[in-house]
Amino acid sequence: MRWVTYGFRSAVALTAVVSLAAAGTAHAGTPATAAQWPAKAPAQKWTKISGDTGLSIASAGLLRTGDGRLHVVWPSYDGNGLYSLHYSTIGGKAKLLSTGTIFSKWGAVSEYPRLVPGPSGGIRMVFTGSDNQGGSPFDNTDMFTATSDAAGQSWTLVHGSMSTTSVPLTDTSAVTESGGTPVAAWSVTTALKYHVGVDGNIPSVGPDETLGIGATGVLEGPTLVRAKDGGVWAAWFNSSGLSNQGYWVDQLLPKQGSAVKAPSSGGKNLDNNQPGEATAFVARAQGGEYLAYCVPSSTRVCAHINLWKVGSAKAMTVPGSSTGSAQNVAVSQGRFGHLWVAWYDRGANKIHVVRTNAAATAFGSVLTLTPPPHLGVLYDVQAEGSAGPLDVIALVQQSTANSTPSYWDTQVLPALRIKGSKASVSNGKSSTITFTVTDAGDAVSGATVRFLGVKAKTNAKGQAKFTIKKGTPKGSHAATAAKTGYASASFTVKVT
Repeated sequence: MRWVTYGFRSAVALTAVVSLAAAGTAHAGTPATAAQWPAKAPAQKWTKISGDTGLSIASAGLLRTGDGRLHVVWPSYDGNGLYSLHYSTIGGKAKLLSTGTIFSKWGAVSEYPRLVPGPSGGIRMVFTGSDNQGGSPFDNTDMFTATSDAAGQSWTLVHGSMSTTSVPLTDTSAVTESGGTPVAAWSVTTALKYHVGVDGNIPSVGPDETLGIGATGVLEGPTLVRAKDGGVWAAWFNSSGLSNQGYWVDQLLPKQGSAVKAPSSGGKNLDNNQPGEATAFVARAQGGEYLAYCVPSSTRVCAHINLWKVGSAKAMTVPGSSTGSAQNVAVSQGRFGHLWVAWYDRGANKIHVVRTNAAATAFGSVLTLTPPPHLGVLYDVQAEGSAGPLDVIALVQQSTANSTPSYWDTQVLPALRIKGSKASVSNGKSSTITFTVTDAGDAVSGATVRFLGVKAKTNAKGQAKFTIKKGTPKGSHAATAAKTGYASASFTVKVT
């Protein structure tokens, strides 16, 4: 039996690659420049990190542990009405370090399993399902948990639950409070249900809390985050066709707040721009909660993507997202306050990623990635960049015979940008050029700049000076900037 889930996702047929129609805007009211689009995207290595899952409605659980490894849990349909949950561990350069099965031969498993920090530095999985064993306390669809050590390869099912009733297999989320207590949440159409802590009883004796969104609401894709001050926030999409359609956020803990609608995120008679996956919502360790979402128009489901700091009067437009064919939006915290935004452009058949500056007030260069090989259909995009590089996780179905959806991973380095104080000089006299190296507008110190056979390190302002001697050969000469943990960049100086 296939379990009924909340929400709906239709497969998106991929089209031939076409050029991007517009570069969008880099910041609210600020046109993007051509320099924000790299002339050539770096070659990408995609690693298949799962078997064929048989499931197109699915969202993997992601957690980065202190050793820098990314842990991924994902469901699969194994035939004959049976399902499994699996783990994969990803290292540097998108290397698959290990993979295995957590549970198998269940009658149902969560298609949105979630990972949060567990006891003693380990990992906790929050999920729903039914173990298909008559008389078993797990033979229902309560919200359950399982724990592992930090290696993520040996899992123990916890006797207890995080719900008083059955929970849908999709549209679920989880986070931990500052003290490590897990919080789970799920959609019940017109409300968000959530539960704090694991109760030793199945079902839980402790109550589920409720955040209502109105009798005409349809709550989809909820995501929980923990703010810098320890408060737990939720974001979701209301797919109601009335004026309350759009993306919403509200604080759940320590007490409920008042729901706030994201700017320009929807409205009466506008096309439904629901994400079809978990809402792209993240909290910066340096402060602030941020929501990335499609903004519809009267003719486009996604006219462009906004990045909105909760509470701000305006949102920033994500550069490169104004092609009219963006979808599958993801957002992730980066190091030192940076944020990453990723999305799929179905018209161009490309995945785009862009990184903010450390203050999350401006964007850097947009990088364009070719999707996994032999792509037939793309269902989901997720991102995790807390360690520095960004892991982009895509759920795709290949066009090869008998394939079903599977998870793929690639890693993207933050992109440097180098600019010279002059683009052209004469070889008739000696001259000086100052090169400035930045990361999304922030100065990068300690970068190595090479030019005309000489190298120098950038100072605290991200600058390095070079002298072009009289008589230097005419022609175009490239200055390159490089630093460990970044993608390199170049700038061309013409000597006449």
